[in-house]
This record gives sequence, structure tokens and C-alpha cells, in this order.
Amino acid sequence: MLVAAALALVLALLLVDRIGEKLIEEESKTAALAERDYLTAMAREAGLTALIDTMNRRERLRGGGGFRYALTDANGKPLAGAAGLSGLAPPSPSWRVVQTTADGKTTRWQVVAEALPTGQSLLVAQNLDRRRAFRVAVFQASGLAIVLAAGACIAVGLALNGMLLRRAGAIASTAERIAGGDLGARVETHDPPDVFDRLGLSLNAMLVRIDELMTGLRTVTDSIAHDLRTPLTRLKGALARAMAPDVTDSERIEAIQQAHDEADRALATFSALLDIARAETGLSREMMNWVDLGALTLGVAELFTPVLEDAGQQFVVKVPATPVVMRVHELLLRQAVGNLLHNAVRHAGPGTLVALTLEDLGPTARLTVADTGPGVPEADRGRVQERFVRLDPARTTPGSGLGLAIVAACAKLHGGRFLLEDNDPGLRAVLELTRNTAAGEQPPADQRP
Repeated sequence: MLVAAALALVLALLLVDRIGEKLIEEESKTAALAERDYLTAMAREAGLTALIDTMNRRERLRGGGGFRYALTDANGKPLAGAAGLSGLAPPSPSWRVVQTTADGKTTRWQVVAEALPTGQSLLVAQNLDRRRAFRVAVFQASGLAIVLAAGACIAVGLALNGMLLRRAGAIASTAERIAGGDLGARVETHDPPDVFDRLGLSLNAMLVRIDELMTGLRTVTDSIAHDLRTPLTRLKGALARAMAPDVTDSERIEAIQQAHDEADRALATFSALLDIARAETGLSREMMNWVDLGALTLGVAELFTPVLEDAGQQFVVKVPATPVVMRVHELLLRQAVGNLLHNAVRHAGPGTLVALTLEDLGPTARLTVADTGPGVPEADRGRVQERFVRLDPARTTPGSGLGLAIVAACAKLHGGRFLLEDNDPGLRAVLELTRNTAAGEQPPADQRP
């Protein structure tokens, strides 16, 4: 590859030299013909004396380079200009190459000659050897510049390649340590970060997230084992009692009913886990339809009103007067709102006020369940949204700890968020749902407000 690049540079340099020489040749020809025409016109208009003075002056000023001039009489005797050019070429209107030899040295000239009306011959010449020396000097300088630039590029490339290999090697080494089981390994980064540092930061963030997920998986596994052990133990005990030969029929039926209830609790836990997984992965989007959130809110409120009244709580529902139509997963959303109201029933306590509010905020809709109970400590508000997390460390109260996790998964499915805030006193549980306006979705005409 390096040889090919060098060959390409040499060819490019030769091409530039050839094109440049052609351009110089054309420019020189044009200038020489213009000089000839100018001096010829001067001879006609100003006379021979003026022409001789002009050519002598130009020869003195430009004797070292550029065009050279000569004027001879009809017999070839020099009259003005460079005496050595006398008789160099017979008069000819063409721009042609001739040679002279002096002291064993041959010089190439490019000349144009013109016969004046008075019988004299006018000659304009350019030394091709000088032009060639200039061309060679430019070619050599260009070649040297290319060689130096290529050398510098190679040196920089090697240095950069070494740096890239070192940085990539550090990342690869970290990856190997992680593959070997060292999940605490992290890529070393610098400040300000370059592209490798940004890659390292992304990799470190991914590792942190993986560590969090693995920790969460261990917690979920432990919680599942703890929460399912009790109902399964009770189920086994109830079935053992039902299978005992000395129990009455009524006791056997009661034991079978208890086993049935415990099986329902275990299945409910697995069903809740499945709902959370489908919502978090987006698989539930296929079940989303256009729903009036106001009607849904009133329906859930009607279902929970007797439960709240039996708990000695005051229940208030507020929904907009106009329909709030959004594309949602209706069953999951009903379950999420029901879970929030169920938590208020269980934890707010008697004599408290529970308010269910629906707000249409344009891009989003907000469902809020607020109570005036004891609330949740601020440090625990994020933690209680995780699976199987309960503030009862002994886990003696009923429940699986999946209610708020389902609400958080519902918010994620609908592109929104789930917040737990201070109601001063009490707790505000806010479920925000986002309209997918970017996709251009519009509700059916008969459901638009």
C-alpha cells in the first residue's frame, strides 16, 4: 500500500510538471509574439533610432534572463540588443527552437524573427536552458516537499497507529477481565475525553447497568423464592390435610379450597411478573387501543368506591368535562390505577382523604392518586417501584411487592413516567402517559373531543 501511494505521488508530480511546462510554453509564445509585434510597430511609428534605444535598454535591464533581443541590418551586422544572437535564425513568424554553440557549449533557444520594412531583422529569443533549469529546480523542490510530507505522514501514522493499538488494547484487556469473571473491571478514562474515552465511558456505564441488573436479578430471585415458598408450603400442607384418611368431608373441602386460594396467589404473582415483562419490553403495544381516559378513570373509581368507604376513607374523583382520548393498553392501565387505589386503601389508614385526578396536559395525560396518610419516606420512593420491594422488612403483610412495579412498567409502555411525591401530608402517586404525536396518530373521528 505504501509503494502504491508513493507511485501515485510520483505520477501526480510528473503530470503536474507536464501540464505546467505546457502552460509556460503557451504563455512564453504569447508574450514573445506580443513583444515582436510591439517592437515592429515602434519601428514603423517611431523610427529605427527609437527602436535601437529601446532594445539596448531592454538588453541592459534583462540581460540576465527573460527575453533577449537582437536587431541586425540586411547583411546580418548587429545594430542593437545582444550581439551574440545576431544571425541566430532567419526571419520567420513561427515560435521555434534553434541551437547555438559557443566555446564547446550548446545552448537551445526558442525564437521568433521578423523582417522589418526597412530591411532590418528583429529577433526575440528565450533561453530554453534557463527555463529548463528553473523547471528542474521546481520539480526537485516539489519532489523534496512530497518526500518530506510523506515522511511526516508516515511518522504521524505510525505514532497514531501505536496510540490506537494501545488504547484499543486497554479496552480489549478490560473486556477480557470481564469475560474472566471480574465484573468490577472498568476502562480507564481521561479528562477531557477523546473518542476512546467516550467509548470507555459508554462501556463503563453499560457495565454499571449490567451490575445493577444482576443485583436486581439476584434480589428478584431471592424475593420470588421467599414469597412463593410460603403459599406453596401452605398449598402442600392443605393438600396433605385433604389427603389424610381421618378428616371429614367438610374439612377436606376446606383444605382443598385453601390449596386453591394459595395456588391462585402463586399464579397471580407469576401473572404480574409476566405483565411487567411484556410492558417493559414493549410486547404489549399490540393490545393498545383508543380509550377515553375519563370513562376509564370513572369506571375504576366506581369499582373501588365501596372498598374505600369500607376502609373509612373519603374518596374524591376529578376528571375533565371533555373526553381525554389516548391510545393505551386499557387492561394494564386499569390494573395500574387499581394498584394505586389499592395501596391507598391499605396504607393511608381510616379517616384519610384519597383523591383520584385525571388531567389533560396536551402532549401528556396525568393520572394522580393522592392521599393524606403517612406517606413514603423520600429515600424509599424510588426503591418501592422495583419488583418485590416492600417496606415491611419481615414481609409479614399480604402482597407480593409487584403493585408499583406494574405501574412503573405501564408508564414505560406508554412513553411516560411514574413519580412518587410528597402530598404534605401523605403521598402523591403520579402516572404520566405520553401521546404519540410524532407518529401522526389521531383518534377516530367519533372519539375526538
